[in-house]
Amino acid sequence: MKTSVLMAATIALAFAFAGPAQAGGDAAAGEKLAKKCAACHGKEGEGKKENPALAGMAESAFIQSMADYASGAKENKAMNKTAKKLSDEDIANLAAYYASLK
Repeated sequence: MKTSVLMAATIALAFAFAGPAQAGGDAAAGEKLAKKCAACHGKEGEGKKENPALAGMAESAFIQSMADYASGAKENKAMNKTAKKLSDEDIANLAAYYASLK
């Protein structure tokens, strides 16, 4: 019994500290931040030229993508620089905003 309680607590702590940002951000705050993204990704996140659409993207996918840019796992000079400047809260808010768009 003690082992299972300890194991459950350990797993809960691992999830609490896992990953850079968590889904569930503030879409309204994300909308304000997204104005800086519009030049490359479109006013409504629809994508422009070679820059992908962000509208409708799942929060978890957006968060993972930004973590990959920040770490250098994904390479794009502009996005690597941008992702490193954003806080986890900013990323969660942007993820919520883009996920809310059709």
